[in-house]
Amino acid sequence: MHPLVWGAARAMWRDGHYRQAVVGAAEALVSQLKARTGRNNVAETSLWQQTFSAQPPTAEQPRLRWPGPSDDRTTKSMNEGLRLLTSAVQLTIRNPATHSSDQLTLIEASERLAVLSLMARWVENCELEQADEDGGGSD
Repeated sequence: MHPLVWGAARAMWRDGHYRQAVVGAAEALVSQLKARTGRNNVAETSLWQQTFSAQPPTAEQPRLRWPGPSDDRTTKSMNEGLRLLTSAVQLTIRNPATHSSDQLTLIEASERLAVLSLMARWVENCELEQADEDGGGSD
């Protein structure tokens, strides 16, 4: 388990509060994204969408990119997958856990934490791409 995810979930998990453990892990992941991008001015789902957008970065909107040559098939695949997966995880894992009082079983919460852990690892491996001084992207 990624240390960010497990560190945020551990106390609630050990007390058997699995839904709250998932919420804590998801919130820690969003906080990691905000810290990496320096953005606190947008709702979380939009932040994921903007951060992994295929558009070039702007001064206000840096991007995260999977490392590697931009014309490499694996790099392209990872970037496209992250564009789709990150906001989907926000919508399907974080939001229901946060907005519902329904408890999760051990298995359900374990599966969700595993996804959050993988996502945290991928976000950590991405490179921050910021706009250069003339407004274009730079690596």
